[in-house]
Formats: sequence, structure tokens, C-alpha cells
Amino acid sequence: MTVFHTLFRIAAVAAAVSWIIIPTDGSASIRSAAAAPFPASTERDKPLVTFSLLSDIHVQENDEMSQQLFVKALKDHYSIKSDNHMLLINGDLTNGAGEDFDMLRQLLNSTPHAPVHATMGNHEYYGMWRHGSHYNYAKLSKQWSSVKATAQFMDFFGYSKAYHETTLQGVPFLFMSGEAYRDVDASFAEDAYLSEEQLVWLDTRLAEHQARRNAKPGGGTAARGTDLPALVFLHQPLPGTLDGSSLERGVVQHERLRAILEKYPFVVLFSGHTHWDWETTNQLWRGPFVAVGSASVRIVYGPDNKPLHPAKSESLFVEVYDGRIVVRAIDHEDGRWIGDPAVIHWGGGGAGSRMPSQ
Repeated sequence: MTVFHTLFRIAAVAAAVSWIIIPTDGSASIRSAAAAPFPASTERDKPLVTFSLLSDIHVQENDEMSQQLFVKALKDHYSIKSDNHMLLINGDLTNGAGEDFDMLRQLLNSTPHAPVHATMGNHEYYGMWRHGSHYNYAKLSKQWSSVKATAQFMDFFGYSKAYHETTLQGVPFLFMSGEAYRDVDASFAEDAYLSEEQLVWLDTRLAEHQARRNAKPGGGTAARGTDLPALVFLHQPLPGTLDGSSLERGVVQHERLRAILEKYPFVVLFSGHTHWDWETTNQLWRGPFVAVGSASVRIVYGPDNKPLHPAKSESLFVEVYDGRIVVRAIDHEDGRWIGDPAVIHWGGGGAGSRMPSQ
């Protein structure tokens, strides 16, 4: 089959950064997948929560392949569990244009799926590279801004801030987003800028969950409370965790964010951004907290940081239990699970170590 023929790396403004330019010429196709359904989970007990995790869908109004791949992913997840608790899109939903968000809404409205939550990725700010009907990645447009980009995202989902939260069955879901782009400070590059307010909010919510974990129903402190994780979602990964995470700074305040997360060993941090393949790179990391990468729906990279040939499309299906989570990666091109489920326990692991992805 014909696959993506090119991916450009271009110089960033004031800093050298890798960019993802998605070709929109239809130069890829979805392989015919086997009709067999995804095998059911082999876990003996019933999960408290299940959710679908997609990242880097890159839906664009003029990119039919992005639309087809997103719809295919939605259909796969619906076939796995039609009563799933949540569909989570962890950044790079669009290329920042209003028309892209219109197309995203159209696709969501026309395809069955679980309730949606989302975070902002760096591409949600790419309206700043748009000049009329075309993109020029060498010059920021004066017609767009970080304020307008975050407002567009919040209006689309009905959020009051770029970050938000929900709780399911006692499990906190904390959705973080970068809040500013290069128009505010060119040094931010493609990294997530996290305000002090957002960081304090995160620390506070994690401390509250820690207190709930340690509390006995009758008061006092339990020797061992209900062992529920706190799930944190941010488009960009922390450097030095997952394979591919050290190619960029990732998060402007990465040292501060890491210091917060390291206080809470029950945290699982999910990220996207790198597009690195679940099957051939390590997208599970255990340190004082756990980090999980979710590859990409639109285009997947190999360990050489280049698009895979033939092309792949990947996402995660996650089951949350008391004391563990089970992560399964999906290859949407071939309609199959990737390897065996990854069973993740928390509790801290020193300076950090790779975990087998299968």
C-alpha cells in the first residue's frame, strides 16, 4: 500500500524543535482488518472503570485520512465495550483551525462513543501559524493568540478552564493542558506551559486523594486504604520517562511537575505527543510514579523518530481495578490487540525504570 511519503522537520522560532506536519493529500489508506472481534479481557474480577485513550488524532477539515482513522478508532472502541465509561482524547485533536473543530464535532456526532473528555495539545495552538487559507510555519499570525486558542478549546467542550477534573467510582481523573504558546514566550516552543494555578490545583487534588486512600470509614487512619490510583493526563510527556520523551523538554515546568508527582506513588501519568509505537518502543515507565504513553491514532513513529512503513494507528483501552490497572494497546490498521495486556501496579520504584510493554 502507499503510505505517508514525507514528514518535515523545520526550524522552530527561537529554538530547534521537531514538528509534525501531517500530509493531507490522501497518500495513505486503511488496511482491511480481519472481521474477528477483539478477544475479551481475561481478568477474573470486574473493573471499577474502563476508558478509551486516544491521542494525536490530528483531525483536519481537509485531511480525509485523519477523519477515517479517527472514526475507525471510535468504532473499534465501541465494539470492545459499548458501555465504556469514558472516551479520552489526550491532545492534538486538530490543527487549531475552527474548521477542524467543526469536523471533529461532526465525526463525534455521527459515530457512537462514550462520554468525551479531552486535553489540549500543542497543535491546538496551530491557528497561530495560519495565514488566510494556508499555514506558514516560519511566521506567527497576528490574527490568533494563546488566549483565542484556549477559548476555542474550552468553548468546544464547555470547560471553564483549560484543565479540569472528574471522578468515577472514587478514581480521580485529572486533565491537564498547556496554557500558552510561542506568542507569549518563544522559548515555550512545543512544550506545555503550566500555570502556577494549575500546578497548585494538581498538588491539592492529589493530596486530597491521598487522604481519602488513608482514611478509615469510622475515622482515624487505616493501615491500608482502598488502593485506587489517581490518573493524570497531559499531552506532552515528562522527559526521561518513556522512550522518545527526552527529544524535547516536553513541559516548561517539568522539574516542578515531577516533584509534585513524585510525592504520590499511586499516580499514573498518561501522555501522547511523541507518536512513538507501542509495539517496538517502551511506553511504560515506573519511577516514584508510573508513566504510560499512548502512541498516536493519526501517524505512528518508530524508534528512529520517523513514521513507520507500513503506517499504523494505535490507541489504548484501560481497565481500572482496586490495586492495579490493565492497559491494552490496539492496532487499528489490523484490527488487533498489540501483545499481551500490561498489568500495572503502583507503589514507587526508585529513580525510574523501564517496564516491559508486553
